[in-house]
Amino acid sequence: MSEVFGIDVSHYQGKIDWKKVKDAGKQFAIMKCMYEAQSHRKDETFEENYRQCGIYGIARGVYIFIGRASIADPEKDAKALLAHLNGKPLEYGIWLDYESDFLRKEGKEKIKKLTRLYADLFTDAGYYVGIYCNQDWYDHVIHDDLKKEFDFWIARYPKNDVGKYSPTSKLRPSNKAAVAWQYSSKGHVDGIGPAVDLDVDYDGIVSLMGTAPKKTYAEIVQEVLEDKWGTKNTKPTRKELLTRAGYDYEIIRKMVNAYYEK
Repeated sequence: MSEVFGIDVSHYQGKIDWKKVKDAGKQFAIMKCMYEAQSHRKDETFEENYRQCGIYGIARGVYIFIGRASIADPEKDAKALLAHLNGKPLEYGIWLDYESDFLRKEGKEKIKKLTRLYADLFTDAGYYVGIYCNQDWYDHVIHDDLKKEFDFWIARYPKNDVGKYSPTSKLRPSNKAAVAWQYSSKGHVDGIGPAVDLDVDYDGIVSLMGTAPKKTYAEIVQEVLEDKWGTKNTKPTRKELLTRAGYDYEIIRKMVNAYYEK
């Protein structure tokens, strides 16, 4: 499929005329649903933005900013977002927003564990999960394991950002690295007063419902406990099977041990 264009919005954009946005050719919108973990309150414009996108057939996604307060209780953070969503379909899924300087200092391993924790909770609720970051984060902060496990939406703007899209730009992230590119933070779209972030999805697939992994860590642990991965004499080993399935074996081993210690 060919490239399709979208936007990401929050209360900063105010009241939006979504019919005009649709007429301007935007096919997906990634919305702010919840304020950061300090308050967890719902974005004032989310419900109306969500409803209007549904009316005009614009694929809907949300992003969740993960920073200092998120780390204090990531499970509470994730569940707060799920409570606001209340089972709403999201054609374009949930995107983990990684741009916090504080989070960056936590290091690759901590970020990898946080990612898997959030992803498990969101995919268990039936949502597709991707990662949003800039090119520098992708190159220097994101663990290589996550690059294999998740789709990326990468932000990269020119110094003279005027909201123009150039498919041949040297700033365009590669298709190997990203599925979508946020190419401007100073875009202008009919129906929206303030400047807005502009995005392009490379493959044109914006209906991602039903693509979430079917198993969570907890389900995999249960399979291990029930010996569904084979006996000790079976090759490949359980560790190899879990690793091939993209799971962190050490985390699962500790969970299994904790189960037996109950």
